Amino acid sequence: MITYSCSDITITHQLGESKAEVLTRTGGYFNMDSISAAQAREMMVYVADAIVESKELLCEADRNIGDGDHGIGMAAGLDRCREELRAREFTDVYDVFSTSGRTMIRTMGGASGIIFGMLFYAGSRNMPPQSEIGVSEFSCMFEKALAEIQAKGHAEVGDKTVVDALHPMVVSLRHSSESALPFKEALRRAYLAAEEGKEASKHYVAKFGKAKTLGERAIGFPDAGAVSLSLIAKAMSDWAEMVQHG
Repeated sequence: MITYSCSDITITHQLGESKAEVLTRTGGYFNMDSISAAQAREMMVYVADAIVESKELLCEADRNIGDGDHGIGMAAGLDRCREELRAREFTDVYDVFSTSGRTMIRTMGGASGIIFGMLFYAGSRNMPPQSEIGVSEFSCMFEKALAEIQAKGHAEVGDKTVVDALHPMVVSLRHSSESALPFKEALRRAYLAAEEGKEASKHYVAKFGKAKTLGERAIGFPDAGAVSLSLIAKAMSDWAEMVQHG
């Protein structure tokens, strides 16, 4: 059993393995420049652990300006995603992300299922199989996800949606790719950008969903989707840090 710290929550990875065994199974310590299919699988399981553990936190975030059930859907979808990923081995990185996205779309339902499913599916579907990808390909995946999410929902930065956190995360990944930064640093910066965007969403008046009816009363609270996106980015960064240093 391996226990990780993630912001305000503790994530326990129920694998019954030592850290050395995890590293051996995933191909060793994290490569500075790329991520393998096995590592992508473990990273997404780690992300799922984080969201499942954050169920109540996300419900509370949604309760402030929404229906209060955001955490229930996110936890259910990521739990199923975790099951799908653990059920088989992967040799293609894009297959890991497309499987994750498809599972979330199929099991979560509603707007959150589409949004967070497309986060991983939009940029990985129909891609040529790759045993590993670098920061550039990873960045491109999320560029495509942002474009599709905005095309479907028409949200912009400042509308108090997941885009408030996703857009700065994508910009950060693009800059990391252009600067040829190592994967771990790219993920760390992506998380910081997403977190900053999530915090900024507190100051916006919502233009979508139930929060829209609250007008200025929604000011002071972050968008629940932006909170989820920040947690996902944090989990990715924490995973890379853990695997990099063992």
